[in-house]
Amino acid sequence: MKISVNWLKDFIPSVIPEVPSLVDQLTFLGLEVEDVVAKKLPDSLVVVGRVEEVRPHPNADRLRVCMVDTGQAEPVQIVCGASNVAEGQLVPVAMIGAALDVPGGGTFRIKKSKIRGELSFGMICAADELGLSDDHSGIMVLGKHCKIGAPLASYFEADTVLDIAVTPNRPDVLSHLGVAREIAGAAAVKLPETVRVDFSDSGRLVQVEDSEICPYYTGIVIRNVTVRESPSWLKQRIEGIGLRPRNNIVDVTNYILHALGQPLHAFDLAALQGGVRVRSDISGPIVAINQETYELEPGMPVICDHEKPVAIAGVMGGYDSAVNGKTTDILLESAYFTPSAVRKTSKLLGLTSDSAYRFERGTDPKNVCFAAECAVKLILELAGGEVAAAEEAGGIPFDLRNVTLRPQKVNEILGCIIPAEKMISMLEHIGFHLKDNDKETLTFAVPSFRVDVEQEIDLVEEIARLEGYDTITAAERMVASYPQFRKSPEFFPDYLRSVMIGLRFREILTNPLITKREAGLFGHEAVSVLNPISEGLEVLRPSLVPTMLKVISHNIKHGSRDMRLFEVARAFLAVNEDGRESFEEKEVLVAALTGNRHPVSWAQKEERADFFDIKGSVEMLLEKLNLLDKSSLNIYNQKTLSVTCDQKEGDKTLKLHAGKVQQVAPEILEAFDIDQPVFIAEIEVEVLERCFSLEVFYEPPSRYPVVERDLSFMLPEGLGVQQLVDCVKTSDALIRNVQVFDLFERESEKTTGAVERSVALSLSIVDSSGTLKEEKVKGILRKVMENAESRLGAVIRQV
Repeated sequence: MKISVNWLKDFIPSVIPEVPSLVDQLTFLGLEVEDVVAKKLPDSLVVVGRVEEVRPHPNADRLRVCMVDTGQAEPVQIVCGASNVAEGQLVPVAMIGAALDVPGGGTFRIKKSKIRGELSFGMICAADELGLSDDHSGIMVLGKHCKIGAPLASYFEADTVLDIAVTPNRPDVLSHLGVAREIAGAAAVKLPETVRVDFSDSGRLVQVEDSEICPYYTGIVIRNVTVRESPSWLKQRIEGIGLRPRNNIVDVTNYILHALGQPLHAFDLAALQGGVRVRSDISGPIVAINQETYELEPGMPVICDHEKPVAIAGVMGGYDSAVNGKTTDILLESAYFTPSAVRKTSKLLGLTSDSAYRFERGTDPKNVCFAAECAVKLILELAGGEVAAAEEAGGIPFDLRNVTLRPQKVNEILGCIIPAEKMISMLEHIGFHLKDNDKETLTFAVPSFRVDVEQEIDLVEEIARLEGYDTITAAERMVASYPQFRKSPEFFPDYLRSVMIGLRFREILTNPLITKREAGLFGHEAVSVLNPISEGLEVLRPSLVPTMLKVISHNIKHGSRDMRLFEVARAFLAVNEDGRESFEEKEVLVAALTGNRHPVSWAQKEERADFFDIKGSVEMLLEKLNLLDKSSLNIYNQKTLSVTCDQKEGDKTLKLHAGKVQQVAPEILEAFDIDQPVFIAEIEVEVLERCFSLEVFYEPPSRYPVVERDLSFMLPEGLGVQQLVDCVKTSDALIRNVQVFDLFERESEKTTGAVERSVALSLSIVDSSGTLKEEKVKGILRKVMENAESRLGAVIRQV
């Protein structure tokens, strides 16, 4: 935000320090000054001239030969290329020897020259060539009060413009008034003069049909105004902060916006059919002042007359109802719009403005009428006319908030000693009002312009800021506690990333916001965003798979078909807690394979990646995390495996569902415009971290022979093979390993339509204390068969 030092002097004429001190003061108050631009005055050889004669250049269609009176004995001849040069104009003339600044640095001097055969003894300047503004639409035309031959610099004042970075929580300083309050205090600020306006609430002129988006709206009709060029002082104020003057009415609204922080808008009353209404149920196109067409949607705040929309409320006015040179009557709008409504509309339309920038952060509701009355006074002075009507609708949306402060708590937080009386003085200095003082607690009324102060810690921050962070001394003694042991790895997700990179996967980073359609493809209930920034970013992703598939699709379209990608990020799931909608976050690892198994090489034949590649990658990951022997990959169906991990809790072993490995279904690939198989693993990071351990236990091989036995079981319908394997393995401590080596399925002879399954297992039994006897082996096998039948209903297959 640009702040003019000369403009600040209008509010605090006796307080403004030197610019370097001012910059330091603002920076320590939390308003970082990013740039300081000293406006140079034009060279003394740039003088006021009067164009006496304009004739076409004999050798160039776009050039004019002008005779200009510069106060010398004879007019000087100047060749000019501006299309707006005309006889009788007062213009800035750079005489021979004048130095003009060049954009990007440096200067050049005006010399006598011959342009297309015609001599030129100077230069008629545009405003940007003199460093007075960015306007290069034509030569600068001066007011009639300027004296021919006088140095142009005598009609301008040197100024310094500060470019201040304002954080989103401080909309109160998005104006010269706000910055002046910070520098000198609320009581020392000199406010501009106003004209008293009496507002009625008859509803004939203004109506608010949706008070949620617009709690308070005022409209003032001023008739018989004369729209013309603004006076030089107003143009200098506007141009000084980088704006281009339009006309006296529009310039007054821009002046009030940057002076007081309250956006205003002036309608051409003749373009309105009846009064104005604030609505949020309008759809259809509107042409804004920038002559671009925008499509309105229900829910957007809109200003309408009795026939059509005339402005996008809080964002930008309409082109057809804008003030122009033929306007004689205006309707001046000053209102308070709900920040969230303006922010959402601005984002959806992709349209921003100085007004929207302030409304979406929060303006001062008590400044609505004051700013309107200041504008009325300026309009009556600069454009004439009289106030014909004034109406208001709604009311100020909230009363002053009261916040309690404990001085002792302030000193505990800041680590310093500040007397309560000084705290009171500091807060009253910037506009807070002490309502109650009972020694231990202070109650302050928060000024309406401080929309960011809601609780005690906000007041603590204000006191620290006003006291000066540089004056709060560091503690002489620092108390620190250190953990008895350091967890390794310190941050598990980063360790997981390093493992995946070691497995030749490349990491991607994606946006957690996706469309409802993409979330719906995976059958999850998505968490909707209250204020989506665009139509394509409506919900939080319930899974990392949609964003992974979008990246794969993008790469395939750009010619890259062989990919090994992964991402570790958060997914968001909608949950219902006691009938109340909520959501939970979980960190997830997603890995994807597609295309060729190996990089293309002349020495190696192309091989397409398949389901077993992603399965092998997951097993390698589990191996790296020392989890392979404590986990299992269970067949869910032909294209999906579920991953479970074992976690020891005392004598119990918990089986935690960690995720799944799958081949993406063809209909999903088609939705993302992918024309090749994709294999994906999605694993919960929290489960891996809970089961992970860096400890590796060495168990030497047995000195005694390993006994191997095979058993074949008939499984009941619906029983998983992994359940049988786990049951057998836990039947006896001497069973070292269990492997599936055969699976046989056939139609049941007893039940029509049923399927009988036979699973053959190979058991490795070993005793490190001695050689196993046949009786002991038979006892172990008997125990296995009994457990399988009693727990799972699996019986030994009879051959």
